[in-house]
Amino acid sequence: MIVAMASCGTCGAEGLAPDRACPRCGGMPEAELELDVRAQPAPKPPPLRKKRDEELPLELAVDPRTLVAERAQEAHSAPIEYGLGGAAMSAPVVRGAAKGTSTAHARDPESEIADDAVVLADYGAPPTSWVTAPLYAWRVLKRQRELKTSHAARQVEAAHAAGVLEDALVAFAERVRPAAEKQSGYAVALEDLSRAEDVLRSRDKVLAAEQDAQNARLAQVDARLTALEAELSKAQIDERLAAQDLSSTQGALAREEAKLKRAEGELRAAQQREGGGPA
Repeated sequence: MIVAMASCGTCGAEGLAPDRACPRCGGMPEAELELDVRAQPAPKPPPLRKKRDEELPLELAVDPRTLVAERAQEAHSAPIEYGLGGAAMSAPVVRGAAKGTSTAHARDPESEIADDAVVLADYGAPPTSWVTAPLYAWRVLKRQRELKTSHAARQVEAAHAAGVLEDALVAFAERVRPAAEKQSGYAVALEDLSRAEDVLRSRDKVLAAEQDAQNARLAQVDARLTALEAELSKAQIDERLAAQDLSSTQGALAREEAKLKRAEGELRAAQQREGGGPA
């Protein structure tokens, strides 16, 4: 018996009515003909990825270069498989590699670094529907911000490590130079190094002379500044004394003005008494 049924064209759910939307994803079903046999169970939706309580710090992330170095070391140190009869095969097969592949056809380091970069980015699986595309885009933007911050920190650490490495190389060269001078094979390199040191010493002498002259000029400027600071402090003291004298003079002037006003008031009162009083 043949029954007309419909299945969702988006998520694949079966057993839907032809004119009803899918209850799972909301897509419209596509009608198809199926045999009236035992219905297969609907595929289980992928489990929701649990939100991590806290993001792993990027310090725990895997360095692609370290993985490549370890894999290359394992490839070199892995035993070689032999064919039947004890004779080595034309291409040695490394244990741990994919079945049917040899060291000649092993993956190049660039592709391995690209795969490790994908793992480090941790963008997640690409979306299979336009509904989840915005969430995936938001996750990618968030991860890119985190990776940029980590990359800036790693650049600072790399610059510091380069300085430490250069200092270590200089210290090592100074330690092994007496032993290298006894070897005739290093004579040409040591002569070039001696000439470079002579040039640097001559330039150092010129720079030292200029530095001494600059220090002398700075000493003169410091002496002038000291004298000017002493004059400034003296002028500030004189200014404070003049301000004190001015304030005392202003107070005395205010008192005299008050006395003058009081005398004028008494004079006017006396004149009024003489002019308007009894004979």
